[in-house]
Amino acid sequence: MLACSVAALAFVAGEAQARENDLVLTRFATFDYNQYGTDSNPCELACGQVQPDDDSFSKLTSDLGEVFAPRFSNPAETLGEAGFAVNFLTSVSFIQAQEPHWQEGVEDRDPSSTLLTGHLQLRKGLPFSFEVAGDMSYLFDSEMFAMGAHVKWALNEGFYYMPDVAVRGSVNTLLGADTLNLVTAGWDVSISKDFGLGGVVSLAPFLGYQNLYIISSSRLLNAYPQDPRPPQSDPNDATRIFSPEFVFSQRTQTVNRFFMGARLNVWILSFVAEGMIGQNVNQLNFSAGVDF
Repeated sequence: MLACSVAALAFVAGEAQARENDLVLTRFATFDYNQYGTDSNPCELACGQVQPDDDSFSKLTSDLGEVFAPRFSNPAETLGEAGFAVNFLTSVSFIQAQEPHWQEGVEDRDPSSTLLTGHLQLRKGLPFSFEVAGDMSYLFDSEMFAMGAHVKWALNEGFYYMPDVAVRGSVNTLLGADTLNLVTAGWDVSISKDFGLGGVVSLAPFLGYQNLYIISSSRLLNAYPQDPRPPQSDPNDATRIFSPEFVFSQRTQTVNRFFMGARLNVWILSFVAEGMIGQNVNQLNFSAGVDF
C-alpha cells in the first residue's frame, strides 16, 4: 500500500503539465526590444536589455518556502526505540493571492487563495529519545513536489506531570520546477503533554515555534524568447545590445512560524489536526496514520 501511494504521488506530479499553479518566472522581468532604436536608426543587429524584478522573486519564493516547509504534525514525544509510523497529510495553505508576485508568478495569473498539498511522512524511533523522518509532498495543480528529512530529539519525555519538550532540525528541497532552485531548512522547539483517556485512547495537545530559512535562486531565464538569437552587442555602439537572458541570484530569507495542534491516538491509529501561523502564509494540516 505504501509503495503504491508513493508511486501514485510521483505519477500525478509527472503527469501534471503546465497546470495553473506552475511557475512562470520570466514574467518577473521587463524587456523593451526597441529600447535604443528609433525609426531613423532601427536596431538591425541588436537592441534591448532585461530588467529583473528581484522584489517579486523574493516574495514569491518566500511564500513558496512556507508552502513546502516541513510540517510538524506530531507531539514532542518520540516513537521510542522500536517505534515506526506512517502518516498521510493534507495541508491547506492560505496565501495572499491578490499580490502581484502571485498574479504574475503562476501559469494562469489567477491563483486561488488556498493551495492544497498532499504529504507522505515516514518516522522511525531511535535510542536516546531520537527520531528521524522522511517526507514527500506534492502541490496539487502543478508539477512541483518536495522531498525532505528531519531529526528530532526529545529533551524530556514520559515523566509524570511534566510536559514533553523536543527540538528538531529539518531540510527539504523542491523538485519539478525547471526554473527554480528552492531549499528550506530550519529548526523548531515544541512542547506537549499526553493524556490517557480510558486506557485505549490518548489525546496530546502540542505547540511550538519554528525558525525557517528559505534559500532560493533561479536557473537561466529568457525575457524575450520570441527572438532566438543569443545575447550579442553592436561592435560600433556599446549601448546597443541584445541581452534578454537573466538569472536571480541566490538569496536566503528567514521566516518565523508558530504552530499548535492535537493528536488523537486510538489503538495504533493516529489523527492530528494542526494550525500554523507564518509570515505571509498560514496553514491548516490534517493527518491520519498508524504508529507501530
